[in-house]
Amino acid sequence: MAMTKLCKADYVPVGEMKQCQTDDTEVLVVNLNHQFFCLEARCTHAGAPLSDGELNGKILNCPWHGSQFDVTNGRVLQGPAEQSLKVYPVKVLDGDIYIEL
Repeated sequence: MAMTKLCKADYVPVGEMKQCQTDDTEVLVVNLNHQFFCLEARCTHAGAPLSDGELNGKILNCPWHGSQFDVTNGRVLQGPAEQSLKVYPVKVLDGDIYIEL
């Protein structure tokens, strides 16, 4: 599968998350101690923009209904969401973040 350039790695500071767009896909990029995770950018429960949520370590809180996700694997930790977030394979090359769609 081909890798798609998403953004510069320094666009997402350590401990933060940013929403990026590639083609027709919204992607949430999370920087945990210089390790990047890329996930679908909308909550699987009601479509809330997760970039408006709160990141506490590796736990992402949805801004609308409080669902919690583990950003390292997309798993639901607390509902009402029942479906995990899609996680995209990530590579960092020459300061750029690439994902496999």
